[in-house]
Amino acid sequence: MNQTPPRLPLWRLITGLGVLAILTALLVVAALVYVDNFRLDRYMRKLAAQPESATLQDPDLTARILQQAKQLDLPVRADDIHIAHSDGRPEIRIDRYTLQTKLLRLDLRMPAASSQ
Repeated sequence: MNQTPPRLPLWRLITGLGVLAILTALLVVAALVYVDNFRLDRYMRKLAAQPESATLQDPDLTARILQQAKQLDLPVRADDIHIAHSDGRPEIRIDRYTLQTKLLRLDLRMPAASSQ
């Protein structure tokens, strides 16, 4: 009366592990990109909060943000960055941008960032 449960076929186990591996790889790639976007957002907020930023010209602020984005391998263009001035402080906003990763040509829409 002691019956053992039927064993899972080997091909099913291998297929299931393969699918899990692919999903894990996609999740890791997406997480790394979002972390880099968070780092850019944090840099932009610190830059806007610095007192010396109030004296910088908009092209200088844009160049600093673009330099940081380049270091993080994020495809931010100068056209994506909008700077306004309020109460002597710059308010910086980065439009949404798309990033294609090397893995499966994954398109990710980054959330808009703002220094406000």
